[in-house]
Amino acid sequence: HESLRKIKTTFLEVEKIVSDYLSQIDWRVRENSNIGYSMSGLMLHVAGSVVTDYTLDRIYSMEIADAHRNGDIHLHDLYFGITGYCAGWSLSKLLYEGFNGVPGVIESKPAKHLDTALLQMVNFIGTLQNEWAGAQAFNSIDTYLAPFIRKDKLSYREIKQAIQKFVFNVNIASRWGGQSPFVNLTFDWTVPGDLKKQPVVLGGKLLEETYDDYQKEMDLINRAFMEVLIEGDMKGRPFTFPIPTYNLTRDFNWENGNAKLLF
Repeated sequence: HESLRKIKTTFLEVEKIVSDYLSQIDWRVRENSNIGYSMSGLMLHVAGSVVTDYTLDRIYSMEIADAHRNGDIHLHDLYFGITGYCAGWSLSKLLYEGFNGVPGVIESKPAKHLDTALLQMVNFIGTLQNEWAGAQAFNSIDTYLAPFIRKDKLSYREIKQAIQKFVFNVNIASRWGGQSPFVNLTFDWTVPGDLKKQPVVLGGKLLEETYDDYQKEMDLINRAFMEVLIEGDMKGRPFTFPIPTYNLTRDFNWENGNAKLLF
């Protein structure tokens, strides 16, 4: 009889979780501004509610769990309480190795063209985002992508078009709960000292050229990214992601024409 009562209690709890979401009574329906009210949102809510209870019961002490449940404190994002928060990844490694390495899953060789590199970045971020709670980041975007421009002799129009496709793609709802991935990108603006004499990575190969020879192409990438973000979507609305980070070091070129776009 006790086991039957537990089964019935569990059923009623699950039924309440679903009902509260459908009627939008549960405040967690709107806990994250990136999550919309949808079927995928419901799936996240149901699974997240189970993970929340597991996290409170198995990860935190009884004192902390009770404080959260009683409203004395708030532990945010407990839906993802058993996974990592944010992660930064090496773009250089992706460009050198390609998007592969998981048994039984489609694999891609290292990118040889700018649009391919950007699409592999989208796929990489979208895949890894489902394993983490928060932001996924790439470093030195402008530095590492600059050589692709010269290699393919791309016009500015072609550069901007490729970056526009990237920005639209990373804002598509492709992760848990119908969210878009939380994306951070770091831009160097000028080639950082530790990369100046590093051999260029392109098509999975190390070239004889070094990154300090690609400032012109870096400027084009920064200009295109900023223009795309400023212009927004078809209705002029700003893009939620990527969130750009610019390193304002002593080497920052304030006289560069792109500075007006940035500030």
